[in-house]
Amino acid sequence: MKGVGKEIAKYLNDFLFGVGVSGGAQAVLHNANRVLSERHNDGSLSMLTVDFSNAFNLVDRSELLHEVRLRCPSISMWVEFLYGQAARLYLGDTHIWSSIGVQQGDPLGPLLFALVLHPLLHNIRDNCKLLLHAWYLDDGTLIGDSEEVAKALDIIKAIGRKLGLQLNINKTDLFWPSCDGRKLRDGLFPVGIGRPPLGVKLLGGAVSRDASFLSNLAIKRAEGAVNLMRLLPQLSDPQSELLLLRCCMGIAKLFFGLRTCQPVHMEEAALLFNNGLRGAIEDIVVCGGPFFGDLLPYPFGLVVWDYTQQ
Repeated sequence: MKGVGKEIAKYLNDFLFGVGVSGGAQAVLHNANRVLSERHNDGSLSMLTVDFSNAFNLVDRSELLHEVRLRCPSISMWVEFLYGQAARLYLGDTHIWSSIGVQQGDPLGPLLFALVLHPLLHNIRDNCKLLLHAWYLDDGTLIGDSEEVAKALDIIKAIGRKLGLQLNINKTDLFWPSCDGRKLRDGLFPVGIGRPPLGVKLLGGAVSRDASFLSNLAIKRAEGAVNLMRLLPQLSDPQSELLLLRCCMGIAKLFFGLRTCQPVHMEEAALLFNNGLRGAIEDIVVCGGPFFGDLLPYPFGLVVWDYTQQ
């Protein structure tokens, strides 16, 4: 795997940030917000967030095998063994044949999917002039002149279909805070495409200049994490509860928000998360009883807040 990674890194990492790139999602988010901050008054621009329907399960295997033979010959025989013929999937007393897509849980799955997607990205590069063209596996982010973005969308629809990648227009959004009217022209973009007015959700974060949009999204996600924490006592096993709290519901969710959003928009969400986390720990340690004093001179959220300012 390490050898393959070195072979393919330079090929993939010009546009794809989901394979072999540490913090790839954060990189895409920061770059999108940087362009938005610098060019938000340019009404000719558009930002397109692309979504495919069930992409990993529908990607074409013949294209997959072709790209592996071409780009990663050292693992081509192994991939042919895994995907060269349809696999039988059992459902009770019957079975179905799996002949498309990559298998869930396959460590090679993201790499194989990226190899199929990358020729499409090169086609966009060669035919469209964009300010930002970045993908995290099947999540694409394109920023540029509205005409160029529309051209890129046409390429995605035409070539993606041949690769088994069907555009999910209901989850594909078009956004920019200013508009000179061109992007509203009939026929330029599909009728069903989303047009959020304040910002878009992207890779677990947000691209927006609207304070209420950013803070509301952060609060909503903090509420989801806190509501999940409140279900922990149903396990009736403090060790399992603490393990899940640390690995799945803990401070990592808040840290990602702090790394990808201006802290001023995270304050209310951080305090909400702080109270929920403290309550969950208190329930594990003393089962809601007395003698659970302050662990720190300041609430957890404020300590995190000070840390991020340095």
